Amino acid sequence: MRRNLVLLFSLVLLTALGAAAFGQSLATTTNKTVVDGVVNAAEYSYSKTFQGLTLYANRTSDALYLAVVGETTGWVAVGLGSMRMDGSTIFMGFVGSGSKEQFKVQAGSGHSHKEASADVSATVVSYVLKEAGGKTTLELQLKPDSYLKSGQSSLDTIYAKGTEKSFIPRHFMRGAVSIPLK
Repeated sequence: MRRNLVLLFSLVLLTALGAAAFGQSLATTTNKTVVDGVVNAAEYSYSKTFQGLTLYANRTSDALYLAVVGETTGWVAVGLGSMRMDGSTIFMGFVGSGSKEQFKVQAGSGHSHKEASADVSATVVSYVLKEAGGKTTLELQLKPDSYLKSGQSSLDTIYAKGTEKSFIPRHFMRGAVSIPLK
């Protein structure tokens, strides 16, 4: 009997933890997010880890903040607007030689990407790239009206990382998540 109670309690606990992990949403907050390339979890209302890359998001009344921290010394990327590369606005970058930040706003087109238009690039308010301890971090602030519309229930997001310090090589890890909005 005691064994059954322990098993039942464990099952309930795991179910609750799973619901909490998958029940996370992106609500408008007053969290103070500082775009400095150093991610503090308290700055973000949403976070999720996927195969050596953590995606962070925060939303205030006047900004949308995103960060990706990848276990790589190559490039990292986050995209918005689609659960696929095609149709996404992609923000990608790496830290090059001499610690020079290399950042691009790209438009996903099929299984590739190209330079985004100037009006799409203008949605970026600020960004910072840092590399330390075998991890590359991209942190950025966007104009929210460009990606969050009235009545929208989720934010379709893609993420990826590569091993090279170049925008050309393919990713070695990628995925997608639809972040529920509140």
